[in-house]
Amino acid sequence: MAPAHPSGCTCGDEDSHTKLEGQLTFLYPFVDRDKVVALNAEEGKEAKIVIRPWDQRMREDEWLESDADEQLILRIPFTGSVKLRSILIKAGPSGFTPDRIKVFANRSLDFDEASSTEVTQEFEVAVTREVAEYIVRPAKFPSVTSLTLFFPSNHGEDTTRISFVGFKGEYSPLTRDPIITVYEAQANPADHQKIPGLDTTAHSRIG
Repeated sequence: MAPAHPSGCTCGDEDSHTKLEGQLTFLYPFVDRDKVVALNAEEGKEAKIVIRPWDQRMREDEWLESDADEQLILRIPFTGSVKLRSILIKAGPSGFTPDRIKVFANRSLDFDEASSTEVTQEFEVAVTREVAEYIVRPAKFPSVTSLTLFFPSNHGEDTTRISFVGFKGEYSPLTRDPIITVYEAQANPADHQKIPGLDTTAHSRIG
């Protein structure tokens, strides 16, 4: 029997990478891959190996696996601002599949913080060898520059495996307008208007 998909999950949809609504795109080009970080990952594995182009989503020759236990954290920065609409994950096999994913927007968290901080959105993870898509609530992810994905447990094995992570949404480059501030090196009395009727010399005397 095929596993029940959690709410918000669409699995095995060959066309789902193109768009959900509007002008949504697959956001692989906008992930800052060299700055992707994994906590509690197997030594020698780079976190960015799971951030792949769409045509490599089904590869199973490389994966990211947790080390000391089944918990795994991925910190994923973007090169701009993203209106996030969905998260795509390929995991497994079976017992190595995480049973939940906690998603935090614009937060860089460790395990203690991820366990105690209010989550932006949480999903049950489907046990499937396909790419599962988890639809987020748009109002919770309107301007995302980074995500923390926390996988706290799995379906029975000692470690957790992830082989593909992707995102869909709308991308906007960050804009930083220069702030121009003019500082006055030294006050010039001629530039400051006097208040009528106030003689600063007379009022400075006592007695």
